[in-house]
Amino acid sequence: MQRKMKILGVAIILVITLFSLTGCLNRKEIVAEQNNTNTEEKEEENVRYLDFDRTREFEYDTVELSQTVNFKATNYVVDRDFNALFSHEGNAEAFIDGYMQLQDKTDENKLNFLDKNGNIVYTVDKTKYKDIELVEKGCLILTEQTDTYNTSQTVTGVYSLEEEKYVLEPSEEYVSKIRTYGDNMLVINDEDTKFFNLSTKSIVEYPERVSEEFRDGYSVTDDNDNFEVWYLKVFDDKGNVKRIKSVYTQEEIITGNEHENGMSFETNSEVYKDEQTGSDRIRTLCSIYNLETGEAVDLSNEFWSVSNKPHFTKDGYALVVFSNQGGTPYYTVIDKKGNKLFEPNKLNDYNGFGGDNNGEPRKIITEDLGEGNYFIVADEGVTKVIDKDNNEVLTAKENETFEGITNNVVMVHWKESGANERYYYKDISGNEVKVKLSEDFKEI
Repeated sequence: MQRKMKILGVAIILVITLFSLTGCLNRKEIVAEQNNTNTEEKEEENVRYLDFDRTREFEYDTVELSQTVNFKATNYVVDRDFNALFSHEGNAEAFIDGYMQLQDKTDENKLNFLDKNGNIVYTVDKTKYKDIELVEKGCLILTEQTDTYNTSQTVTGVYSLEEEKYVLEPSEEYVSKIRTYGDNMLVINDEDTKFFNLSTKSIVEYPERVSEEFRDGYSVTDDNDNFEVWYLKVFDDKGNVKRIKSVYTQEEIITGNEHENGMSFETNSEVYKDEQTGSDRIRTLCSIYNLETGEAVDLSNEFWSVSNKPHFTKDGYALVVFSNQGGTPYYTVIDKKGNKLFEPNKLNDYNGFGGDNNGEPRKIITEDLGEGNYFIVADEGVTKVIDKDNNEVLTAKENETFEGITNNVVMVHWKESGANERYYYKDISGNEVKVKLSEDFKEI
């Protein structure tokens, strides 16, 4: 009996001890959690956020947002993580590919060139140069005139801010000839056959004149065989030239005017005889061309009359808005081979200038896919974000209107009755994306 009592006593002591220890641990966890929360709140208190006048689309890796206080505007450079890197007053003379050209505040003869973090990486004395131009990839076209009492020499070259040297040595050969020619390309002769590629920092030559500016690595124009068979003539930025044959059997011109991200969506109007009425009608011939592979696909039987100008995204998708033979509008998304990602959906065809309200709730707001392959529609006036597979991923709340998509976020305009309004960004999950002043933020 005494042995049982001893065992019972030990058990009770163990339970009490365990309970006490558990209580201590819980109290420590609670205190630690409170301390963490207090730290986070203190950190949050130290974070400064930017209110801005309205949203803008990102270009390259940054966006410039303005904030007006007492009728005075300040511009902020913001990166893709929504960190405000630096601010400046007034307008930049140029802001290209992460580099900015600003007039020096204290010396009117000096130009400063800043990187996207607001650091001055190069300063130029304007009196020493006849012309200074900031172009892509952090390069400057510099034209310098050197004079003596009985001589004068003018040379032009390309200087790299990143490499801190000339990447195209100054020469009289380039004076009054060198100029921008689309994305990352400078033409450097009168015949438009010799170029300087800003991406590769190399000279590129072609066997014939390049008549159209480069876009996303290609210059595209029309070509033909005796005006009977038509082609796209494609110049890539490495000096290669090829032709892609038209898919049409008729004499339909293809031009490549709407090419983007290595793909061209061609539309042509065709007059045909309506078998039922005997009258002439117009329809659209359409086809897509892969500028890299040379593959061409005729989509004329898929889309009767295309009403938007489809552009392919970097991921290889394009939004197509079209009407059938009866004039009813539809939309779908295609890939680079012309495959539809979903069965075309009907749209409301009333646009304020014509067309009857056919009872469909949906209208297209953005007629191209934005970054992330999203686009915006309005259902009964409520704007929504739709993904490439036609899934609704975000709906505007009361007083909100979705105006565009950039950097995988939505550009939002919120407006109440009266004068209350503001602009902000939202991510695809519906959270407001705040612009934070970075730890290294500076005022220029």
